[in-house]
Amino acid sequence: MRNTLWMTVTGGLLALAASGHAAIKATDLAVIEANAWRARMGFHLLAIRGDNPEDRESLRILLTEGEKDTAALQAEADPTNEKNAQALNAAWQDLAVRAMDNPLASLGYADYAAMSEMNTRTLAVVALADETPDAASSPYLDIADLSVAMQRVASEYLALAAFPSAGLPTGTGLEPMDFAKEAKQIDDALVSLKTKYKDDATASEVLAFVSQRWSFVRSTVPTMNDAESKKVPYLFYRYVTQVAEHVEDLVQSR
Repeated sequence: MRNTLWMTVTGGLLALAASGHAAIKATDLAVIEANAWRARMGFHLLAIRGDNPEDRESLRILLTEGEKDTAALQAEADPTNEKNAQALNAAWQDLAVRAMDNPLASLGYADYAAMSEMNTRTLAVVALADETPDAASSPYLDIADLSVAMQRVASEYLALAAFPSAGLPTGTGLEPMDFAKEAKQIDDALVSLKTKYKDDATASEVLAFVSQRWSFVRSTVPTMNDAESKKVPYLFYRYVTQVAEHVEDLVQSR
């Protein structure tokens, strides 16, 4: 009986592998989540820099890569996460349409509906990424989660730099972000991760880069809600984008 059961289970697993299905890695979901926040950041950057063609092209590339990532998850998903993977792919496509459509961005404005939809569509992708079952080994997941946290802060930073009333509460009912608290959590995570990976040369190099980039913008974060404080949205965008790219390279190398 036990041998029969083992053969049945083994045969099922082999058939699943042969069909191209696989368990979704948590790091793949974290990358999609980070990129959703980056898409929202890019949406607001269009208004901050007057619909700069380079910014629009960078956003288009990000959205295209994100669609490829979610489509790949859908194509490879096993039965336990197939439904969520399909929903995630559809949510990303909705996000992509909204992100590229920032009304009046060339004049430095966007209407309330556009800002509200960008919030809800970003949150939809994030929620689905969080809810999708993952079972595959995911080295460096904690570093990927750090990137997600940084992209989320940066996304809200640019939203408020573009439009003081365009933060996450717009159209969602969420509370305003506590930037000082978020920044402290990132500080603490960096310290902990540097200790954890001190004997991992590759991870340590990435964390050193993340720490350097974070130090350039860290002082501006706690005062984000101060109308008189100096804002550096493009600098923030550039540095956290570099962080996301380095972390993505790290987790995809394993």
